Amino acid sequence: MLKTDIRSILVRVPNWIGDAVLCLPALEALKAGYPEAEITVLARPWVSPVFFNNPFVKRVIDYDARGRHKGIVGRWRLIQEIKKQCFDMAVLFQNAFEAALIAFLARIPMRIGYARDLRSWLLSHPVKLDPEIRKRHQVFYYLNIIADLSKSHSHQPSASALGGSHQPKIYLTEEERVLAKKFLNGKGVDNGIIVGIAPGASYGPAKKWMADRFAEVARKLVSDYGAKIILFGGKDDRNICNDVLKDLGADFKSVPNHNQGINLAGEIDLRKSIAILERCVLFITNDSGPMHIAASLGVPTVAIFGSTNPKLTGPLGDNVRVIQKEIECSPCFERECKYGHYNCMKMITAQDVYDAATAFLERKGMFEGA
Repeated sequence: MLKTDIRSILVRVPNWIGDAVLCLPALEALKAGYPEAEITVLARPWVSPVFFNNPFVKRVIDYDARGRHKGIVGRWRLIQEIKKQCFDMAVLFQNAFEAALIAFLARIPMRIGYARDLRSWLLSHPVKLDPEIRKRHQVFYYLNIIADLSKSHSHQPSASALGGSHQPKIYLTEEERVLAKKFLNGKGVDNGIIVGIAPGASYGPAKKWMADRFAEVARKLVSDYGAKIILFGGKDDRNICNDVLKDLGADFKSVPNHNQGINLAGEIDLRKSIAILERCVLFITNDSGPMHIAASLGVPTVAIFGSTNPKLTGPLGDNVRVIQKEIECSPCFERECKYGHYNCMKMITAQDVYDAATAFLERKGMFEGA
């Protein structure tokens, strides 16, 4: 029977940016099921900005495991902070045992999540992990939790969670958009054809296409379309982005007033990065968090896949194109190629990616307002 007295819900979201983006449709479905409830998101600080300005989220709590919530004392502090909020329900999109333990110790009466990682006894509503759901896109992995909750409560509004909107959406403020425009104006790249490139990937080298090929595509786009290049990523991506920029600049040193591009990797916070990414007319990327952010913003996205499976973690939306070569050992889901050849990436040529990129650029009306 539907719990009509649910007024406050805590949602523990995933720790990876890409996964955090993919849980957004489930968050929306949860709000549809409990429209009168206030939803609070519990997230690691580097993921929190994904949920800022979201109309379905009342507040965001930073789980600062490296600071105020570090160690046993810090975890207990977090539990007490959550306990004071008197949440009626906890929805655990994160799979970890700790997520269930925190909700249990904070005495949240309803605790919903997958029955895995030895945590079933900590959940009031353990959701069976059906092997079939693991064969579908990751976005359904989170939506299935809400669908299961709706089914068990005979709750019609969100019972269609698996058949409703599956498109993640990130929400920016107009102030953020204005600041992004001013920032790019100061860099001399806020007009014309702005192309974003994200050559990094946190998971490992098996997900990284070669820097020199990113640069080759960028050079062609600069030469053929006068594109302006922006490199995106975190601090760990700074070097690979510099490599792309270095290779890109080699052919244009003699061109007067040519802006070779800018490297923003590790230089700006996530919200600013999102606002700047929205101004791109094209985004070229590995399978990564920025890939999902771009797709959620509706930016035309060319995604390069090697060791992973786009049917499970590919970008969602009408403006996406996946480049992947079918070889016997892919997808292997390994961080590093166990054979040492990385053929799944090497077989993808710069021309493959350039053709996918130009297909977007040549679409009718592509440059209106650029």
